[in-house]
Amino acid sequence: MKARSVLTLLLAAQAGAVTVTPGPDAPRPIRPETVSGFNLGNWMPVVEALPQLRALDTALLRWPGGNVGDENDLTPAGLQTLKTNWTLLGEPTLIVQTRVFTRAGVGKASPADAAQAVRDAREKGLRVAYWEIGNEPNLYATNRSDPSWTPEKYCATVRAQRAAILAVDPAARIAGPAVSNPGEYLNEVIRRCGDVLDLVTWHLYPTDGSAAPEAALASAEQATTSAEQVRALWADPATNPLGHLKPLNMAVTEYGLSWRTNKGRHLSDAVGGLWAAEATLRFSAAGASTAYFALMGTGNHGLLDEAGFPRFAYGAFHELAHYRGQTFSVQSDDPRVWVHAAQQGAVVTLFALNTAASPLPLTATLPGLSLIGAKAVTDEDVNADRPPRALNIRGPVALPPLSLTRLVFKAQP
Repeated sequence: MKARSVLTLLLAAQAGAVTVTPGPDAPRPIRPETVSGFNLGNWMPVVEALPQLRALDTALLRWPGGNVGDENDLTPAGLQTLKTNWTLLGEPTLIVQTRVFTRAGVGKASPADAAQAVRDAREKGLRVAYWEIGNEPNLYATNRSDPSWTPEKYCATVRAQRAAILAVDPAARIAGPAVSNPGEYLNEVIRRCGDVLDLVTWHLYPTDGSAAPEAALASAEQATTSAEQVRALWADPATNPLGHLKPLNMAVTEYGLSWRTNKGRHLSDAVGGLWAAEATLRFSAAGASTAYFALMGTGNHGLLDEAGFPRFAYGAFHELAHYRGQTFSVQSDDPRVWVHAAQQGAVVTLFALNTAASPLPLTATLPGLSLIGAKAVTDEDVNADRPPRALNIRGPVALPPLSLTRLVFKAQP
């Protein structure tokens, strides 16, 4: 297309309202575990923020969360604290990390220790959906100065812990390798031990918080491409010779726009929150369960800060608690506004993510549906400790800059 034609289209898009229309995709069920999952740690004061956390309608928890699993044993006392918080949050689907890394042999990371953790969890009434073997083993060589942790060693560890776990609970399911980002390490683990993985897990941290906002937001595409890559690897006998006949289950057990816990940019701000929402909805579309990092109080990670105040990402996930039922295909004519929708009975909920730094008017042309309400999550309101703002629905809806807006439609009688 000629440059002048492109400019004409851009100017036209800026001049008129963004239009949302029905898309071509067939509806599919929405699994809550793909939308409302989080990392939980025993350092998090769940009981002090219970009303806010219960409003998230949490469907999946991964524990103990992050590097804590590499540095601490699974003890009965730790599992008891998990039991308390898991119960307070409604007993959602649970993924528990086993320990595999030790330094100079100090720590309980043997197959027998994993088996004992299964016994302890069962005694306490914890229903563990998956035992995830280790956490980010691809980083042990660089971050923990132990280059012995090759994919071959990791797979041997998975096989040994799996055998010990199944001896205690024959119905147990095994997850891994929980790599820091998809790449050759994950590929090699699938090749060497895909047959013993019931859930393939990876993490996604595309930036260190220093990228320009436009580039940072664009990296949400990696949610789609990473799931597509795993699906292709899994199905190919050449890349998964031992497990390609097994059904593929996927989970992203940590993700965030930035891995820099000590840096708030693109974690605790609007860009980080919008990215988290879009990545979550893309993972959900790919069929991957999710556990955002983190539920609360983990430096600049967390939906709530260490004092319990909500961040933009909390507002986003609070709204995504309404992404239930089945998908309703929609499309936007402006690439700056990302849209997704869900239908429950006569109600359709549309999520519009305005990634532009300016307000944009939006008109939804959805036959047979009437708009009955809209509210937006903005950085301004989050920082002022205000709830999402109600928007005027007479005429085009004015999407605030860098915002997530939930629009609710009802079928016309």
